[in-house]
Amino acid sequence: MVRERWFCTFFIFLIFIGLPKISLMAFPDQNSKVIVGWLERVYLPQEGFALKGKMDTGAKNSSIHAMEVEYLSERSSGNHLWVRFKVIDIEKEYRIIEAKILGEAKIKRPKSIGESKVTIDLEARPVVELEICLAGKTKRIPVNLTNRAGMNYPLILGRSALEGDFIVDVSKKFIYSSSSTCPKIGKP
Repeated sequence: MVRERWFCTFFIFLIFIGLPKISLMAFPDQNSKVIVGWLERVYLPQEGFALKGKMDTGAKNSSIHAMEVEYLSERSSGNHLWVRFKVIDIEKEYRIIEAKILGEAKIKRPKSIGESKVTIDLEARPVVELEICLAGKTKRIPVNLTNRAGMNYPLILGRSALEGDFIVDVSKKFIYSSSSTCPKIGKP
């Protein structure tokens, strides 16, 4: 009899107190994440313009099409170098960005030697930190600079930029268009 009473008490405890807490731990609050399309306008608040950005959950890191990359020795501070580069914004205008170099990314690139031989080269890309705003959420992310001239979109946002804040709906694009809700974080 005592055993049955204990089991009933435990069962009631699980139903009313334990299970809701366990389910909350297993399934975090999805309301804090914003649903974005696979293609969005990504605003750069510090720079004052937007780029077309592709949400690429297959890529870990983010990349931007950077042209005329120039290392600025006159702007170096301590161990950090700065870089200046051009991008083409959503209005197809050239914009110049200056940013501190955070480090270097080593990206694997296939290289053909002949018909049957392919080797892998490591391409070194400078990594900078950019302030982006997507769907009203502003954050700083590392972005590697590369030549994306043959690609459709100048900006790729990888998993590291999306995680924690966004859920990608692959059936939608350009859900958000306004930059008016994008606050600046400020200088790092």
